[in-house]
Amino acid sequence: MISKDTQIVETVTGNWLRFPNSFRKFHCLVELSDQLSLNINVKSGSVHVHKKDNDQVYQQIGELCITSSGRDVQCSVLSTAASAKESDTKTPPKQQSDAS
Repeated sequence: MISKDTQIVETVTGNWLRFPNSFRKFHCLVELSDQLSLNINVKSGSVHVHKKDNDQVYQQIGELCITSSGRDVQCSVLSTAASAKESDTKTPPKQQSDAS
């Protein structure tokens, strides 16, 4: 049974994925596998990561923020509150800096 609280959204490859009605598609929606998708916001440099739940609806589990300053590239990973509760590991979000 399909919930009325969801919507279907087209990816860049033409596949259709189900998301909550609160989902807002940014510039590029990419399906990585049959379980994960990336919603890329080109202007802000953020990438929302979604995972398919038991009801076959993609729920946001985290956000990846990519910024650059001069020759430095910074990447921050944030998990959503819901995904933190479901996580088996209790590792803090990682930050990595990489000089290009």
